[in-house]
Amino acid sequence: KVATAEFRVYSDEELKRLNAHITKMDEQIARCMIIHQMLGNRISDTLILRRNCLFEMDGQDMITIHQMKTRTFEKPISRELAMLIQKAIDHTAEKYGETKYIFVDENNLEKPLQYGTLACKVMAMITRENLCDDQGKPFGFNTHMFRHYYGVKLTEMHLDDWTISKLLGHKDVRSVRYYRRMSNQMMADETRKARQKMSDIIMENLEGWGDEYEKVRQND
Repeated sequence: KVATAEFRVYSDEELKRLNAHITKMDEQIARCMIIHQMLGNRISDTLILRRNCLFEMDGQDMITIHQMKTRTFEKPISRELAMLIQKAIDHTAEKYGETKYIFVDENNLEKPLQYGTLACKVMAMITRENLCDDQGKPFGFNTHMFRHYYGVKLTEMHLDDWTISKLLGHKDVRSVRYYRRMSNQMMADETRKARQKMSDIIMENLEGWGDEYEKVRQND
């Protein structure tokens, strides 16, 4: 049997806990992490965002994303996200001058911010603040789960597979099924208590059915 990678996603509460502390970090690191979440990128694609990535098309804010793994694509973004990205661009320009990337390696301004540097800073914050997930386990540094969260939320907005794949930067719709599957699992988990309560109420009303109920239950 071939092992498959677990496809996990943050809960709303986990993301709130993380972001409450991410936003208190160094301002450019915080911007990087929030922009990463709002774009739904792979972390490698966020780290190589170019300073000229923003543009407008017919009054709509747009962004160009260069994917390390595949290709370059464009997609619309909100005005608020465009303003946040522009703040990050301005910050780098004021601190380092002309650079290719928005988030840069302080030791080599020709390179983007390194994944290891970002991971160390975020993990130090998680350890310092003793942040845990919903199961009480310490958070790891799993940037792809932000992308999973983004994809799941797109499915919950009832967008079609083609639109979701374009916003995620996929070449086709094949991977969208994983996000839909996670959304269904989240819905099952989040409604379990409510469903159990309804079952308990119905069970109370079935008192007196006796053998008839057992036949129904067994044939269900």
